[in-house]
Amino acid sequence: MSQLTPEEEEKILHGSPKGTYALLLVFALIMAFGWAMMFFGRFLMHGPVS
Repeated sequence: MSQLTPEEEEKILHGSPKGTYALLLVFALIMAFGWAMMFFGRFLMHGPVS
């Protein structure tokens, strides 16, 4: 395994976790889509409560 230079190590340690942010964004979009499908497809389609 290659050794990292101190500059590369500093960059890795203080960089933002872009992959984690991407996964969180994808998960949030999936959850929002699922919520919208439940709300509009399931609840609003059945009309008001009698």
